[in-house]
Parts: sequence; structure tokens; C-alpha cells
Amino acid sequence: MTSLPIRCLFPDMFLIVSGGDAPDSGLLKDRAAHARRIIAADKGAQYCLDAGVIPDIVVGDMDSIASRSLERLHDEDVRLVRHNTDKDRTDTQLALDLAVRENARRVEMLAALGNRFDHSLANVHLLHYALSRGIPAEILSASQRIFLVDGEVVLRDSKGLTISLLPLTMKVEGIYLSGFLYELEDASMEIGNPYGISNLIISNEARIRINEGILIVTISILV
Repeated sequence: MTSLPIRCLFPDMFLIVSGGDAPDSGLLKDRAAHARRIIAADKGAQYCLDAGVIPDIVVGDMDSIASRSLERLHDEDVRLVRHNTDKDRTDTQLALDLAVRENARRVEMLAALGNRFDHSLANVHLLHYALSRGIPAEILSASQRIFLVDGEVVLRDSKGLTISLLPLTMKVEGIYLSGFLYELEDASMEIGNPYGISNLIISNEARIRINEGILIVTISILV
């Protein structure tokens, strides 16, 4: 499978492994090797262990971790941060809260998508939670990369990949796209008119710039 290009790492990158669809083990190992700290959100701890990765911290209500896996985590002296099952934050948000408190400068999230659309959408909203705190964050899978843009971003080594742009805020103004099959100049997008789906990156260096609002960007190797 073709790998998605991933931006150069920032210092102090925290990797959060959530409890959605099981991540590609090779991707998990690769991102774990580049992370300063690995935080597993409940079931994410099992994904880590299955991939041969020992998380630094496990956070959540621990209701999705087998007892033998909990024993392994204890044996490895992994820090367990338990929360009551009756809580108003998802395990992934608890993990992100912890990353923010521990001064993460960048966050990557694995296993953050899956057949629970509500959780997948909630995790996209968590990208905004991080952005509002000055922390670049993105969701990664073997076939997708999802992040937010509130200013300007340059995409390198992504030629030939499918990209979709959707507004996270009610309206996004002053959109400029260069290096794409369908380019834009001083355009706008608003919720309810998803015309930014399935564009194509046709340059080795593509640029997205907006003047106001926030865009959700999804890069995919899928047509």
C-alpha cells in the first residue's frame, strides 16, 4: 500500500492511540518510534501491545482492556490514569487533555476513526480543541490524514493524492489553492455546500491559504 506523506516532526510530539478501528501495526510502530510520549486511550493500549509497543501512559475507564493486558501494563510500570465510567469526556479527550497539560508541541492521533461515526466526528472536533491551544494535531491512518487549517499550509511530496476541504466553521473566507487540479482564488466555503470534496494535488508543492475561518483537510490515497 502506498504510504501517506507525513510532515516533518516537531519536537515533543505526543502520540495518542485511541480505540477506533485497529491501526496498521507498521504505522503505529513508526509513529511511536518518533514520539516523545505515547498515550493510549483505553482500548488503544491493547492496540499498542498487539503491535509490540509499550505506551507511556494509559488513560480512561479501562473498560476495554483485557485483564491479562492490564497485568502486562503493570509489569511494564506503565502509568495508568483511571477515570470513572460515568464521565462527560471521551477517553480520547482525556488523553488529549493530558498531552496538553504535559506540554505537547504536536499531537498525532491513531485509531481515531471507525464505525462509530459519532466518535470519529468527535475526534475531528478534538483537532479544534488542540488548535485553540496552539498545538498542531492530526488524525492518521494507513490511508488518510486529517488536519485543520486556519491560516496557511504547504503540502510537499503529495502529488497525485486526493484531497478534500470542508468548512469546520460556519463560513470560511478568502480561500486560495495552488498546485491543485481545481484551484481557487479568494473563494469561500460554507456548511451545507460541500463543493471541496475530491480535489487532486498535481504539484510537488501545493498551497492552501485562508483569511478567515477553519478548514478540515483530508488527504487520502483512495480515489
